[in-house]
Amino acid sequence: MKKSIFKIVPAIALMAAFSYTAVSQSFEGVIEFKKASHTDTTSYIYYVKDNNVRVDEIGSRSHNVEGSFLVDLSAKTMKSLNHERKLYMEQPTPADPIIKGTCSSKKGQNVKNLQGYKCQEYIVTNNTENTIITYWLAEGKFTFFEKLLHQLNRKDKASVYFLQIPDTKNMFPMLSVQTDTNGKETGRLEVTKITKKSIPANTFEIPKGYNKFEK
Repeated sequence: MKKSIFKIVPAIALMAAFSYTAVSQSFEGVIEFKKASHTDTTSYIYYVKDNNVRVDEIGSRSHNVEGSFLVDLSAKTMKSLNHERKLYMEQPTPADPIIKGTCSSKKGQNVKNLQGYKCQEYIVTNNTENTIITYWLAEGKFTFFEKLLHQLNRKDKASVYFLQIPDTKNMFPMLSVQTDTNGKETGRLEVTKITKKSIPANTFEIPKGYNKFEK
C-alpha cells in the first residue's frame, strides 16, 4: 500500500506541473508585421509578455522606432511614448468605432501555412461599407490580441472586423487582405516574422529620462 502511495504522489506532482505549464504557455515573444494600403506601408513590432504589450511603430523613411504604446491589459491602461522628444503620455481608451450596416463572418474552407503556423481562413463581409476582409488565423495561445484590440479600439477595418469573428481569443491573424466587394484589394496586414522568446520586463517600462507630457 505504501509503495502504491509513493508511486501516486509523483504522478500527481507531474500532473500539477503539466497543468501549470499549460496555463503559462500564452505566447511570449516578438511579432513583426507590416500594414500596407495603396498609398503607404508602415511596419510595427509587438513585444508580448503575460498581460503586457509594447507596440513600436517603425518610420517608413527613417526605419527607426518613431513612437510606442505601452499597454497593460490587466490594468486596462496604456501610455504613448514620443522617442524624439523623450516624452510619455497617459492614453485613455478611445470610444468604440461605429460600424455601418452589418458584418457577417464565416469560416472558410482553406488553410495556409504562414510563419510556421497552420492558419485557417475566415471571411468578414460588410456590404454597406463595401468591404470584405479575409483573415488567416493562427491558433497558438495568442490570448493577448483580442484584449489588445479592445484596449486600443482602433478604427481601421482590419481591427474592427476581426472583433466580429466569434471565438478568436487564442488566435492571431498572420495575414489579412481587405478588398472591396468587387475584389479590388484596398489594404493588407502581414506578419513578416514571429519569434518566441523571453522578453525583459523593462521593455514595458517608461525609459529613464522621459518626462510626462501634460496637456
